[in-house]
Amino acid sequence: MKLKLTKDDFDFINTLILLNKKKITPLDFPSLKGSQIQYKFDKINYLLKITNKSIIKKRFNNFYIHNFSDLKNITSNFDFTFFNKTQRLNIIIKKLLIDNYISIGPLEELFSQSKSSIKKDLKELKEKLKENSLNLIYKNRLGLTIEGSENDIRFFFLSYFLKNFNFFFKNINIRESEYLIFNMLKGKNSSFETSKILSIVLSVQYYRIKNKLILTKLKDPLFTISNNSEYKLKTYYKFIDNISNVFDNYYEKSSLLFFLFGLCYSGNNPIILKKEEIFYSNLINILKNIGDDYNLNLHSDNYLIKTLGSHLKSAIFKISNKIPIINPCLQEGIVDYADLINKIKKECKELENTFKIKFNDDEIIFIFFHIKSSMLRLEKNKIHKKNILLVCNLGVGASKVLKDQLSKNFLLNIIDEISFYQFQVYNLEKVDFIIHTVDFLNSHIQSIKVNPLLTIKDVQTLEKLGFIKI
Repeated sequence: MKLKLTKDDFDFINTLILLNKKKITPLDFPSLKGSQIQYKFDKINYLLKITNKSIIKKRFNNFYIHNFSDLKNITSNFDFTFFNKTQRLNIIIKKLLIDNYISIGPLEELFSQSKSSIKKDLKELKEKLKENSLNLIYKNRLGLTIEGSENDIRFFFLSYFLKNFNFFFKNINIRESEYLIFNMLKGKNSSFETSKILSIVLSVQYYRIKNKLILTKLKDPLFTISNNSEYKLKTYYKFIDNISNVFDNYYEKSSLLFFLFGLCYSGNNPIILKKEEIFYSNLINILKNIGDDYNLNLHSDNYLIKTLGSHLKSAIFKISNKIPIINPCLQEGIVDYADLINKIKKECKELENTFKIKFNDDEIIFIFFHIKSSMLRLEKNKIHKKNILLVCNLGVGASKVLKDQLSKNFLLNIIDEISFYQFQVYNLEKVDFIIHTVDFLNSHIQSIKVNPLLTIKDVQTLEKLGFIKI
């Protein structure tokens, strides 16, 4: 068996060493399929066998490591210099970004691959470029370069590195931009995905301009700027000024604003989506139709309209510009909500038709999160909270502790806290239930005695009596 050990294999073994766990489960490598994990351990076991070490055994999809020093010996005694196909493609595209040109000869030497193998990698690259209306061409004495509109080339780099962000972050990302992006987004309701996109945009722009490749025409923006908005836009302008100060390089202000406006929507944003009225009309219809099926007034939830509206505007911007929408949520974890998700897909078609876009499954799950969160809020508000009277004979301190424990565990309305002696003359007209710490308490209203610390048994008993657990 002739193995080609890759840098990826080296990283996998090092991760096992860092985890320092005897039992390795598929959850330890969520980005890998089960077959990929099996292949990695098959390689490791081959190396352990030929060095007369105990192999890693598998049981019920889990792998059991006996000796971590054996793994350390493998990383020290074997050559992990080969690159897998994904790594080679990453490096080729990185070189095209940074240098603008590549040549087959140096790639053969770098990857220890034949000319025919490199050509296969370049063929795959050409197919990816073709999907973005681009081509890979040869220029005499310079090498291979990407041909197409500057705008399409930059969006290709953005899309590719967003899908391969770990490689981008380790090998290309301009570190000085991280602090500026963090400060600009601080306090805004922006996702980590937004910061990733801005990091890639800045790096791509930096290298393209460094290679004297200037963007002369932007895509038609999906938004306009409201009047008298200079003050509200000061955060964006300050960010661009800081970028220009940090890098000894010209920055294209209009290009950066294009992304800032398209990605960073908020409640008081001066950026107005074109077709704004139609957008909100579509959104209200979507929420009303979904809400009707579940007997909930989703279209009256102003917080949902605000947050989901901002999210959808950014999503429309991304899809219109072929920026990948990636949701790390496992699809398997949401099978219980299939009916709601299918309903969302169906109702979103009106919005898709308005903006001539198509939401992928990842985006539908993002929309689901917003709507499900609203449904839980509205359901909670619909629940009738029982009016509870607390009767405690152990003093004010114990009474406060009991009230705190009940409020933490159950949906209820504690209308009063009284002593046993006050209870003798208390008006019980508005009381639904009495919770007390008294040995002998007689009342025509249902009651239960509990420990003021509210034990697990007390919680279970209250649940059986119909109290709703938080």
